Formats: sequence, C-alpha cells, structure tokens
Amino acid sequence: MATMTDTLFIHLSSSDPAQPVAAALMSATDSILSPGFFTTLDALSTSYAGTTVVALIPGSEALSTVAVLPKVRSGQVRKMIPFALEEQIAGDLDHQHFAVGRPTRITDSSSTDGLKVPVVVIRRETIDTYLEVLRTAGFDPSAVYLDESLVAAKPGDVVAWVHGEEVFLRAPSGLGIRSRVEDLAMTLDLMNSDPPMTTLGLQIVGLSGGSTDGKLKIDELETRFSRVQKAPTATPVLDWLLAQRTIADPINLLQGKLEPPLRTKGLPARWRRPSALAAGLLALILIDYGNTWRVAALEEKSLDLTIAQAGGLSGVGNPVAPSPLRQALVDLANSGIPVGTITSISHQGNIIRVTLSSADSPEALVRSLSSLGWHVDSSTDDQGRALLTLIDAEVVR
Repeated sequence: MATMTDTLFIHLSSSDPAQPVAAALMSATDSILSPGFFTTLDALSTSYAGTTVVALIPGSEALSTVAVLPKVRSGQVRKMIPFALEEQIAGDLDHQHFAVGRPTRITDSSSTDGLKVPVVVIRRETIDTYLEVLRTAGFDPSAVYLDESLVAAKPGDVVAWVHGEEVFLRAPSGLGIRSRVEDLAMTLDLMNSDPPMTTLGLQIVGLSGGSTDGKLKIDELETRFSRVQKAPTATPVLDWLLAQRTIADPINLLQGKLEPPLRTKGLPARWRRPSALAAGLLALILIDYGNTWRVAALEEKSLDLTIAQAGGLSGVGNPVAPSPLRQALVDLANSGIPVGTITSISHQGNIIRVTLSSADSPEALVRSLSSLGWHVDSSTDDQGRALLTLIDAEVVR
C-alpha cells in the first residue's frame, strides 16, 4: 500500500488511455518499493488513489534543444526563449509550451558573454491531452518528463537506447539525438564527437533479438567505437530510466501556466506563510543560473507535498518528517531571511551548508535557526560572504 511520501512513476507509451502503461513505486528515500510492472491506468487508479504521481511521456512528442541567449537577468530568460528558437519550430509560437532547464554560462573565450539554456518545446495541445488522460484516471501529476530526458550522459561512452524502430543517442557531452534505427550511422556522423568516437565506447540498451537488431548493423558499429556493449531490453525500461534520473537532471514540463498549484489549503495558518516563503525561495534559487542548487532539483519530490510535511504535518494524522534539506528551507524562510540573500545551498545527510551574498549581520539569523533546533556554525569566505553550516541539533547531541 502506497503512503503519502511514496511516488508512483507512470510511463505512458502514447496518449491513448486504453494502452498499457509501465509503473513503479518509489519511497521518499528513492528506494524501489515496487519494481516496474505493466498495467493499465484504470488498474492504477484503484490501487494508488491519492499517491503522488510523476509521469513520463514519449520523447518523440517534443523537441529537446538548447537556446543560446545573451547575458540577461534570470527573470528575462523565459521571455526570450521562444524568439531564440523561432527558426527551429514549425507552427505558431503561441501554440507551443516551453519548459526551461538550468541555464549555464558560455565559457568559450571566443564568444561574448551569454547563456546556454536547455529547453523542451511541446505543443500545448499535446501536453494538455496527456494531462487530461491522467486526470481522467484520477491522477494529477506533480511532474511530467520526456522519457528520453532520463537517459544520463556517461563520460567515455555514447548511450544508445533502442525502442521500437527508433534509437535515442546520448553523447558524453549531454547532446541527445533521436533517429530511426536504419539511420543510426548517419546520425552518428552528425554528433561531431570530441574526443573522436574511435576513442569512445558504445552502450546499446534495448536489444530484443528481433529484426530491429539486424538494422543496427552492430558489426559496422564495432569498427567505429573502441568497444561496444550490448544489453537486452529492460522489462520494463522504466526501471532503467529511473536508475539514472538523479544524474540526468530532466526538465519538468509542468512550468508556467501548467505548474500545479501548491496545496497549502490544508495547512494550519501558522505554516502557510513560511511554506509560501520557502516555495518562493526555492523557485528563486532554481531560476538563478549563478547558483549550484542541484540537490533540490534532484530530490524528485513534489514541492507541495514536501511543504505539507514541514513541521511533521500530514494529511492523515501521522507525522512524516521532511528531509533535512527541505526543513532547512522552511526554517530559513521562517527566520526572515531576505529574498535573494542565498547564493548557494548544498547538503550531505543532516548537514546543510548555506552561502549568503554578504556577511552583514548573520547573528540574528543564527540565533533564530538555533531556536528552531539547528546547531549553526558561521564563518566568512574569501569573497566576504557568510557561510553557515546547519546540523540537526539532535544529531550533535
């Protein structure tokens, strides 16, 4: 039986609600409770009603690309994306939904300052259809990903995921290309790998022993790579995808107007303001491309569910402790930290490290956090910024 902290992952092969789906259940600590199995949406709706849901849809339904922008403030990135990609998109821009990943600075010395922004472009009609299928079955997903976006880049290898008559390639650089199986050789030529492919390995996942395998021409591939590793079809492939998701950093399609509302309605009044502040703080940190807020993005937890758990709250009367990282977010917000003050946060186990934009008067913040149950050490780095280390006071006793 699933609990409020478990997450049900549903992999849809199409928007046809009658088609079988793959599903897997994971706990709040990312341990697998139910390995991938094939079922139907109707069957899931009777067994997992009320469970947090993350959906995966076919990568062929969207365009995954990278937009190159001039150096702009984080608040302008989303507005500029459609115009930067206009030439790559067929059809009216107003009919497209743009999901934006984590921007990175262009560090090439020959280029002007700018940003590279990973983007997924999908027709609004398409994503709306998938959401309607899920909601009709009683599921309101907290996140929707392209399935191929969970295929992580591997240093030293090109990963080839064969599914049906298509193959998805992930280069060590992170570049992803999808092609027909018979066009694989030509697609590899387009990847312009550096270092050369003759020094790289090739990992092929999804071989079935059928006619598709013959179209791959594996004998020819072995002459192009330093080694070729072959793996049979994962049954279902969902297990293989989920095993990579924490390092793949997939883009959640539920952004902007598609973003699910926070479920703060059931929270006691004393928690609503800090919960809202924590949500806003997290959003600002994720948007700010100058920060390395990676852990929060990789936890794969629904923000609304996490905030509902803050302070040992749950909707069924059984207290559920939030992760130390999320609890630290709520407590920072509750301590009155000004928006934009945090430049980075990282954590390992019960230890949270926070960097502030300056070292001005952190004493009040330290006192407030200490009163909330944290052991806090403060220092200053070589740039004059305050560094706070937060440890759950119960851990250091």
